[in-house]
Amino acid sequence: MNEFLKLTEGTLFMYENETWRIIHVEDCERVLATRTSDGRHDFFPVSDLKPLTTKQCEAPPLSLPKETDDSETVKQQTKIRRIRSTPNDTNKQSDSLRTQLTDIPEEFDLAHKILSTPRFERRHLIQEMCEKFNYSEKTAYRRIEIVRTYNNSDALLHSVRSDKGVRRIKDAIKKIIRNALSKHRFVQTPKTLPSILELINGVLRSENRKEISLSTLRSFEQETSYKDKLKQQGRNKQAKDLFRPKVGHLPNNDYPLAIVQVDHTPIQVCLVDSKDREPIGDAWLTLVIDTYSRMVLGFFLTFDAPSTLSTGMALAHAFLPKTEYLKKIGVKGQWPCWGFPDVILVDNAVELNGHMMHGARKKYRFTLRDRPVGAANFGGHVESAFRTFMNEFKSLEGTKFSNPTERAQYDSEGNAIFTLDEFEAFFVDFLVNEYHIDKHTGEGMNGDVPLTKWNKGIFDGDTFPPRGLPPIPTDELSIRISLMPLAYRTIRNGIIEIHSHKYHEGSITLLGDSINLERPLEERKFEIRYDPRNISVIWIFDEIHQNYIPIRFADLALGPISLWEDKQRRKRLPDHAKIFEEDRYQSRLRREDMRKTSAKRTKQQRLEAEKEQRRNNQAIAQPSAPPINAEAPAESTSRQSRRDAMRSQVRAATMQPKPKVENRSD
Repeated sequence: MNEFLKLTEGTLFMYENETWRIIHVEDCERVLATRTSDGRHDFFPVSDLKPLTTKQCEAPPLSLPKETDDSETVKQQTKIRRIRSTPNDTNKQSDSLRTQLTDIPEEFDLAHKILSTPRFERRHLIQEMCEKFNYSEKTAYRRIEIVRTYNNSDALLHSVRSDKGVRRIKDAIKKIIRNALSKHRFVQTPKTLPSILELINGVLRSENRKEISLSTLRSFEQETSYKDKLKQQGRNKQAKDLFRPKVGHLPNNDYPLAIVQVDHTPIQVCLVDSKDREPIGDAWLTLVIDTYSRMVLGFFLTFDAPSTLSTGMALAHAFLPKTEYLKKIGVKGQWPCWGFPDVILVDNAVELNGHMMHGARKKYRFTLRDRPVGAANFGGHVESAFRTFMNEFKSLEGTKFSNPTERAQYDSEGNAIFTLDEFEAFFVDFLVNEYHIDKHTGEGMNGDVPLTKWNKGIFDGDTFPPRGLPPIPTDELSIRISLMPLAYRTIRNGIIEIHSHKYHEGSITLLGDSINLERPLEERKFEIRYDPRNISVIWIFDEIHQNYIPIRFADLALGPISLWEDKQRRKRLPDHAKIFEEDRYQSRLRREDMRKTSAKRTKQQRLEAEKEQRRNNQAIAQPSAPPINAEAPAESTSRQSRRDAMRSQVRAATMQPKPKVENRSD
């Protein structure tokens, strides 16, 4: 089963039943090839290339790409400019200080003018100074003296107390405050500061000490950093999220498809049904994103909660080309992303770490790496994309916003207009024609565009040499089936039973006959794939031919049905045994009483027998054994002979005939 077509120089492919060889990869859209029969050259779209049907026709590549010598890489060192703060830094000035700095130059000049004026002419200038700066004549004379003494405008600034910031509280009171905070505030169930203040002031009153204010208590609380306060209150996760550094480079994230991230989120937009256009709620979005270029590799929209199916469909969309998909939904643009990644980074959800993901990991040879528990920043790329999408969706009709406060009185259901298919086309147009070609400022992007970054990593190289176009998958159905939910079942008499249904196909009879029944049960099971949206068909994997065999319902009267509908149908079936539930319960109670009674009787009999034996053994006068008479047999014989003699002397009774009764006519 040939699933891939390598887009490298020298690769053979089929086009209109003719064999061609790739001689140059121009870009993501087309390649230049030569026909093997006559050497004719032509360009071909990548989506039209078909693999050869036989392995014998494959030829080795004509040339290998030259290795790029990157040993002479020069690292540019960025000079860090240090900016020194001046005493007049406005960001560190209070309002009163700003007012002083504005008035002091003028006050200093006026004081100099007064000092240079003769004494008998200073009177009106001093009055002008008092009116202008709103202080008394005494204060004016004092400030003029400061200027005369120091001859510096900074001397006019209000002096600062030498003990400013130092608490004038006794050590005993400080100890009471700190003990109360450690006992009632820095615990997992903290009290409020006003309630702690009442406790402290109560202790101070009992010791005839002066009470403290709430601001004083708050200043003591601030002695402990907010990070330490959160830790002492048991909120370690919140402390990590707030204070742990989240910058840095994701290791080995140096080329396209090196590391991709997968996650789910609700779209927060109310949708309508396609028939009556009535609101039915929002959907879930499963996203696959390339962490190197920020290109969205694939996604899946569904009304169902995140599951193995949504994860598998999003990965299948990411692995396959998007050309036909864009034509199908009617969106114009470039989305040149396909191929299998080296590492898939997921969280610890069940649908992202189940049998399906590990089966795909083995089949397509990628590494499945779990995100550390409680470290949301390890999924920062996909989370950042989610935030961008949610901000875009806030402008849509039917949006639910981020929270009820932001939504306020907005009627999300009443304004809903999109069906799921319409919203999918809208979302793809936004992805292809805005998100992928807009500037990104994240780590490693430096204002670059995802589409340009992707092409750079594929054709030009960035940190690493160019990766080249990944092999293009050719068997789309096989990839989609291999990413469906997975189960393991045995074959018995040509029948496979799953989801309470039986499936049969003549082609699996040979598979069932080849099973060695002496092997353990786990080794006799086959890989089964199923689509929950339609369980009328399942697929069994044939390890010999490496392909999937479709199997249908054994009961041909059953039609297509989803797994959810089938479960609901079974719930609606009448339960006739429910009618006799109480009878079965009463019968069970009676049988339990019978069992206990029988056990009790058996136990009582054993107890009585044991008692009698113990009494006989422990009695002082033991019963004597019966005497043995040697003539007993002779005596018994004589008694029998006398009985026989007496019976012979008894006369046998004679039977009298009954008298006849005459019939009289009168």
